[in-house]
Amino acid sequence: MINLAKGCDLYRPAVDTWLDHIDLQAQPTCIYIQLTKHIQALAARPITAMKKISGRPPPPVTRTNGDQTKEKILHAAEVLFGENGYDIVSLRDITGKAGVTLALASYHFGTKDNLFKLVISRRAETLNTLRRLRLEKLREDNDLTLRAILDAFMEPLFAQMRSSDEGWPSYVMLLSKLGQSNRWIDILRENFDETATLFIGELRKILPKASEEDLLRTFSLVLHLMLVGVSNNQRLDTLSGGIFRAADLDKTYDVLLRFAVAGMESIRN
Repeated sequence: MINLAKGCDLYRPAVDTWLDHIDLQAQPTCIYIQLTKHIQALAARPITAMKKISGRPPPPVTRTNGDQTKEKILHAAEVLFGENGYDIVSLRDITGKAGVTLALASYHFGTKDNLFKLVISRRAETLNTLRRLRLEKLREDNDLTLRAILDAFMEPLFAQMRSSDEGWPSYVMLLSKLGQSNRWIDILRENFDETATLFIGELRKILPKASEEDLLRTFSLVLHLMLVGVSNNQRLDTLSGGIFRAADLDKTYDVLLRFAVAGMESIRN
């Protein structure tokens, strides 16, 4: 009998194509049989035979096609979740925007919930790495001031928003939505608390007289202010009659950092 896991790995790009013809709403056993039949047929055919039968060259047997499909789906999901939140968006909406079949989304991610978690975790890893590198540099330089620590924590998110990566604005909108209720608190904890705890530990050292409650409350407020500031919310534009713009992230960050430092300085004694 064919090893399904091995077959899926070896012929994954071609399997992506076969999935157009597989009913993933069927019983698991039926799905297994359908997929196994396609893999067995694929493995039995030489490349030339496949070309003659299909009328077009088969996809190369590499991971590239599958990876590109996954990225398309992740990007589409990030945009739609950022704009509309979790509940309104369906897998069909996501695959429609990505230009792939519903079967491919189910194949690569299983469920909408799994896809949602991956959308959160992939950029969280990038952000956590940047923050940790900044903190380590401060330790090496013996520059662990209140301002430097807060800057090392907040600035990487603003830097990503200024980058050419168009996915970050959608990701920031999504993070802002997650922070509006306790529904997603476990996802935030799993993806961000370990790194946040490192920064809190350093803040605790330079604010030794601050109570633990004051320290954690002020840091939590800093988190919320950071997300508000980086999200380009245009309330500032309307309040100023268009004189000042939320999209000016450099100015927003300058004010945010001064405000955060002053707020945490207030609990020093």
